[in-house]
Amino acid sequence: MKAFVPKGWTRPVLTTSSAGLKAWEQMIRSVAQAHVSAYTTDPVRVRLRFALPRPKSLSRRASHRPHTKRPDVDKLARAALDALTGVIFKDDSQVYALHAVKHYAHEDQPPHVIISISTRNP
Repeated sequence: MKAFVPKGWTRPVLTTSSAGLKAWEQMIRSVAQAHVSAYTTDPVRVRLRFALPRPKSLSRRASHRPHTKRPDVDKLARAALDALTGVIFKDDSQVYALHAVKHYAHEDQPPHVIISISTRNP
C-alpha cells in the first residue's frame, strides 16, 4: 500500500501494488452480496480462514505446518474487511473481534477464504 498527496489536494490517495487485489476483493464482495440484503450497524465478530496456494514441493505430511510466506495475514484480513465494508457491515470499525489464520490449501482444493461473521447486539 502506498499513499501520496496530489498537488492541490488535502487528502492522500492510497494505491496498492498487488495486481490481483481488486479482483479478489470484488469476488468476496459479490459472494457476500448474494448472502445478505442489507448491512448491519451492530458490532461484529469476524473469523477468516485463508487457504493459500500449495507449493508442489510441499509433502502431504507437511501440509499442516503454518503458512509463513507472503502474503501477510494482516494484509489478507485488511483486504477481506475492505471488501465486506458496505455489504455486511457499514464500516470496518464495527469489527470488535477478528481472528485470521492462513494455511496451505489441500491438494484437491483451489485457494479460498472461509468467512464467518456474527453480530452482537448492543
